[in-house]
Amino acid sequence: MKDEQLITEWLEECRTQSTKQLYGQNIRLFQEWYQKPLQTFLNLTPKAMRHEALKFQSFLAERVTKRKAPMTANSIISALTALASLCTFNDKTLNLRGKRLRPQIDLSSHVFTNGELSRLFDIASVEEKAILATFCSLGWEVSSLLQLKRPFIESLIKQAKEENKEFIFFQSQRPKTGALRLGVLNPLAIEWLSKWLEQSSGERLFSFKSKEGVNLMVKRLVREAHMTKTGRIHTHLIRKWVMSGLSRAGFNEFQIKYVLGKAIPLTDMTYLQTLQQEIETKYPKAYEYVNIKPARIVTVVDENLIQQVHNKDMEIQELKEHAVAAEEKQKSEMDEIRRDIGTLKSMLGVAMGLQTGYPTKRLTFEEVKNLAEGKKAFVELLKKRRPDLVIRASELHGKK
Repeated sequence: MKDEQLITEWLEECRTQSTKQLYGQNIRLFQEWYQKPLQTFLNLTPKAMRHEALKFQSFLAERVTKRKAPMTANSIISALTALASLCTFNDKTLNLRGKRLRPQIDLSSHVFTNGELSRLFDIASVEEKAILATFCSLGWEVSSLLQLKRPFIESLIKQAKEENKEFIFFQSQRPKTGALRLGVLNPLAIEWLSKWLEQSSGERLFSFKSKEGVNLMVKRLVREAHMTKTGRIHTHLIRKWVMSGLSRAGFNEFQIKYVLGKAIPLTDMTYLQTLQQEIETKYPKAYEYVNIKPARIVTVVDENLIQQVHNKDMEIQELKEHAVAAEEKQKSEMDEIRRDIGTLKSMLGVAMGLQTGYPTKRLTFEEVKNLAEGKKAFVELLKKRRPDLVIRASELHGKK
């Protein structure tokens, strides 16, 4: 059997188009390295097959990609997985136990923030806004996003508007793994999907046909937004962003997996019958964590509240006026007291002069009487305000 026929029959059993494409690329990479018919490899003994596969793994580890970067461990694992799948299809077993590379955590990619995604959204076209909003709402992989059908989304949005619902929840199955998932369309996604549907036509929801096209779109928006990159840019980063946002919002492991379509063991699913209900209750409160364009604050005018505030302002103004009036009155009284004290001091000085025999002028009997009364009033005032001076004056008078 020729290689092309062998590959075609093998790829026909793949469940998804993306898997077919990835496996096809990887097996052709093996052909490029092996330089012999695939049937020759399949006719080898298990030990010889293992030896050739490990040599291929070493070749990939030293290979430089088009970006002049070494091939990642995860990409090498994917290539060997494709080769093992081809062997299984032909009733052969490729045993690489103990020799496969270990999966690596992605530390070389950029990590999006809410603000950065908001900047990309601001400069995007209507279709690109619809894609970004839907991407950030669903958290699905690009291939599933591009498989959404226009009539289905149109019917969901129409029903939500008729029932005055802010959020749309619908069940779906992830093609890659067959896992059940709960799709969520939030208000931002509904708004921009509605605008895009008004401008577009056809069976497909979006005009993009491949993951690479959406990847290029995101990279272009990053450049045009003059965003500072800390690593590689690719669409899977938005899926990670959604997962992180739901986690920060308080979603547990099972709730996050159910939204994103990650497999939940059937043994656990039997105990999670209320999972969808929990998510539908929790998601509206978690929306702020996965919303790249928070709504502007709208001021609701309440006439009763405005009247209450006005009345309070009037009360405060009245209290201020009373305080000013009281302060002026107190100041006036103090000025009057100071004048009285000054007069009494003068009168007392004259009276004391009369007592010591050194009058400043000749006084009538009435004036002397008034001076005596003034002296008495002054002493009473001193007793109230400065009793210490009265005591001191008495002591001095006693000595004289």
